[in-house]
Amino acid sequence: MSAGLERLIPAASYLEEAFLRWVLTPAVDASIVARVRSQHPVTVNERAYRLDYLIAGEALQLAVELDGFAFHSDRAAFTYDRLRQNDLAATGLTILRFSYDAVRTDTARCVAQLQAMLRQDPLLAPLVTAVPRIGIPDMAGDPMRAADPPGGAELPSGGAYFAGVRARVDRAPLRECQDEALASLANYYASGGRHAAAVMAVGSGKTALGVAAALSFSRRRALVVTPGSVIRGTFAKALDPGIPDNVLYGLAGGPLLPGARPPATLVLDADDGQISQVSRERLLAADILVTNFHALGTGDCDGDLLAKLEAEDIDFIVVDEAHIAASASYQRLFAHFQGARTLLMSACFQRLDGKPIDADVVYRYRLVDSVADGSAKNLRVHRFAPEVASTVYEAVWPDGRREQIVGRDALLATLGDERKMARITAQSEAPIRQVMAVTRACLDAQAKLLAPVKPRVLFAAMGQAHAEQIARIAEEYGIPSATLHHSMPASAIASTRRRFESDAGGLQGIVQLRMLGQGYDFPPITVVVPLRPYGSFGEFYQFVGRGVRVLRQTAVAADQQYLDVVCHAELGLEEHLEAMCADNDMDPAVLLDVPLIDATTMEGDLPGPGGAAEGAGGGLGGVDAFVLYERGRVEQRVVHELDRVEARRTEREMQLMAQRYAVYAQNTAAPVPFEQFVETMRRLTGGQ
Repeated sequence: MSAGLERLIPAASYLEEAFLRWVLTPAVDASIVARVRSQHPVTVNERAYRLDYLIAGEALQLAVELDGFAFHSDRAAFTYDRLRQNDLAATGLTILRFSYDAVRTDTARCVAQLQAMLRQDPLLAPLVTAVPRIGIPDMAGDPMRAADPPGGAELPSGGAYFAGVRARVDRAPLRECQDEALASLANYYASGGRHAAAVMAVGSGKTALGVAAALSFSRRRALVVTPGSVIRGTFAKALDPGIPDNVLYGLAGGPLLPGARPPATLVLDADDGQISQVSRERLLAADILVTNFHALGTGDCDGDLLAKLEAEDIDFIVVDEAHIAASASYQRLFAHFQGARTLLMSACFQRLDGKPIDADVVYRYRLVDSVADGSAKNLRVHRFAPEVASTVYEAVWPDGRREQIVGRDALLATLGDERKMARITAQSEAPIRQVMAVTRACLDAQAKLLAPVKPRVLFAAMGQAHAEQIARIAEEYGIPSATLHHSMPASAIASTRRRFESDAGGLQGIVQLRMLGQGYDFPPITVVVPLRPYGSFGEFYQFVGRGVRVLRQTAVAADQQYLDVVCHAELGLEEHLEAMCADNDMDPAVLLDVPLIDATTMEGDLPGPGGAAEGAGGGLGGVDAFVLYERGRVEQRVVHELDRVEARRTEREMQLMAQRYAVYAQNTAAPVPFEQFVETMRRLTGGQ
């Protein structure tokens, strides 16, 4: 850029620098510099904001706000920006907004509007240029470039990869919600924002958004932090070009990085001691680091990740499942890399401690949006109203002593006592049986709808004894079930999951104790049954979310699929259901005013203890194995050894194809989609 006010006034992004050069410089005399404050802090109702630029006059306090994108629709209007503008206006500021496209294509009008505002102040009016010299901005047509570093910014050490690949990210393969979220992030970061949050419903593709954001907004090096090994593995696969359905080159709509090589990715796993052994040099050789938040360490030991990385080594952080980001590990992370931009992603709009996510929510893709777009099932709630006010639970201690626990509040108070929770059961099994009868009816209805897919049910219990009680009663109602808890050996956990996830595995239900949580999505789960209270909305929402994702391998359209939530009114879950509805702009009556189910009226149609109802199993038989394909992951569950071998052969072929395709996509500006590439290669090799 030629000399102008961009040399005298700081700019945090390319868009800010463009405003200084092509709008402010021709509009005013250089002496305006003394009146311009960049990234000026403003606090409104305990919310801290930073103005892109404040131009301070005698009576006029002009806040210049820069937008990477123009506003086009309610969902893409970036709710955060509108609420922010309302807060700022309440302080008496006059706000003037310019979008990236306005500066680029209607520069003269931008200059005229700025001058018209400045002329209203006696101190600023004399500084206005009488005959402005309007230049033709040399700006890229893609507004995503608004968040790029200023043109004169020095390339950070280790940032050569992102400088070269940033402009080559192709947004076309992204889903609409992912693209909207990426656009809102560009808008936010281009305006100097640093701590963004995107609330994305289950099934919306947060992993792809996280990868696209890291490629688009990192300058030196990105760090992806996940809450556990499941999601860490999801990101590892997403960034591995040799895995089918990877995000870099394997999206259904085509490659995210056409004609560009993948980032050097290092996946860190504390379970095998890798982090304590990996050198700082190896960390700095990576463009993207993926790790578990448990592995960050405190920074006090030489082997900790935070001890090996300095503050400037990481400039972009992606946190998945950010509703747990209040933990000390995350706070240490943000404090250590305090200059980094951050992206917090979650399907839940509240943290587990009940407080809002500690970041600026710049984009929200709600559950109702996901349902409307065909990515999530409709929600159908069945509540059972008990005959008595409260179910009585009891904990039986090893010495035979029995301790009664009555009502939701007492149960919630007990949740923190692991010893007591491990021994708790319902004193009367009647409420569980009543809920189980409704669950059985829901499974039967789902089986008829989704045949040949076998619907599954996920139960939530309070403790191990309670889980075993639920599983036993489920078996009596013809729902083969097993328990799953952290104290089980890893081999038993894996075996139980295989039996549950395979159509031939024999299990239709799992009673889990705080397992199969965030990151676990198995579409055949069509019924969820929370047989415990939840003090945290976030934890309840995460449990329900395990069954929200739609089934793709069925003739039933997405808008005809639904998730049955069977709950016991005594547990007080209505408050959480209301919160879920309110956040999604839905009338709670849609879910909460459905007729209550009285299991006694269904006795003629329901299986009772010891057997199944007449004709109940007709829709479930005749299927040895059914292979389920889910976007982003391939689940292969077969019975016969020959099938297993054939499945593995196909898997190896697809991995080889993915590796060949990655090389092809890196060296081709307009590569064909992966499926077309596979077809072509098979034709060329005669199907071998």
